[in-house]
Amino acid sequence: MIIKEDLEEAKERMRAWWDHEIIDRPVLSYNIPAGKNSIKALIASTPLCWDLAKDFDGIEAILDKLENNADGLIFGGECIPSYFPNYGPGIMASVLGVTPEFKANTMWFHKPTEVKDIISVLESVKLDANNEWYSRLKRITEYAAKRAVKGNYYISMTDLGGVLDILISFLGSTNIILAMKRNPGLIDTCRAIIMEKYLKVYDELQDIINKYVDGCNTWLNVWCPKRYYTMQCDFSVMLSPKWFKRFVLPDLIEQAEHMDYSIYHLDGPEQIKFIDDILPHVTGIQYVPGLKPGMPQDGADKWMPLYKKIQKAGKNIQMTILNPKRVPGVYKKLDPKGLFVYAVYMSKALANCYLPKFMGGDGGELVEKISNWVQSNNIGGRVTKEKLREYLAENNLEISKELESQILKEVRMKVKKGGKKGFKVKYL
Repeated sequence: MIIKEDLEEAKERMRAWWDHEIIDRPVLSYNIPAGKNSIKALIASTPLCWDLAKDFDGIEAILDKLENNADGLIFGGECIPSYFPNYGPGIMASVLGVTPEFKANTMWFHKPTEVKDIISVLESVKLDANNEWYSRLKRITEYAAKRAVKGNYYISMTDLGGVLDILISFLGSTNIILAMKRNPGLIDTCRAIIMEKYLKVYDELQDIINKYVDGCNTWLNVWCPKRYYTMQCDFSVMLSPKWFKRFVLPDLIEQAEHMDYSIYHLDGPEQIKFIDDILPHVTGIQYVPGLKPGMPQDGADKWMPLYKKIQKAGKNIQMTILNPKRVPGVYKKLDPKGLFVYAVYMSKALANCYLPKFMGGDGGELVEKISNWVQSNNIGGRVTKEKLREYLAENNLEISKELESQILKEVRMKVKKGGKKGFKVKYL
């Protein structure tokens, strides 16, 4: 069984977060895989797990992996334990007739269809027991939701995808762009057909989940007391702001109005140009810079103007910070109201070093102070634990041996890195 003793307090803070309020402190979500095999359980609960994509009906073995390895996996702050059934981004395409294929560590959806046939193909899809993927999604969701009750975790909605992203699976991007120019009414009809079936599947899957567990969740793992969805349109990077407003925004508005809350997955710097159109219609934004070489990651200073613009509009922000050492700085630079950061700390000692003060951590301050002390005193050679203890004694500080070792490691890395920029001290 997964254990989170402060579950109800976390849910209460999340209820406030969705309404852009703070109860007693800002929200923050983090995991610490502190158990022997808990990294396996952590991966099994995230979009990094492709087991279902490899074995469409292998839900039992996946939940075995999650539950049997969960010992020692810490769900800190507002990290609410949840399982995400991952069939890849856009499994709704398979409900509409696409046969998915797992390769290159992702799921691919492709069913080449003539433009003249696309409307009849979409209209012919029945959401009934004879629809293989419609039936599978309901069956897998129900099995997982039933089992989650005993396992003490929640179930997230599978990733249905974006409306135009689904349409690409049939027509391809070139044909869609040509049709937008030559026959926009055809694209409108396709969007309407997809949206009608899409919302029906969403409602039915969420109804199944709520038979067993409360609240709603998606691949973002941001628990919500009511219904929400993480909306997206990856295809929009190929569109101008004019065409985004014409062919994408109406679908986002319809989806958002169907839900109690909504988050838009702003995927890459190319989508920033749409932010002014999106903001009035959503509860929050999840911005992902992408992993291109040299691209500043979530929480970097480069993106602060974007984050502040989102906050100025009164909207929430969700971000995943790959380097947890950056977490305290993000909460200092941004308004903590409406801010939701997720991070993974690979040890309790690392978490104690870098969790913000409001979470009981040191916020990186002790590492910074000791690093400055080393540099200002021009301490040569390799500073030992004795030197560190000397500093702690002089400043009347007492810390655990585990935290002492972690801080020494962090200071060494920090000062060594600083030395490359011109500090006199190269090693600690």
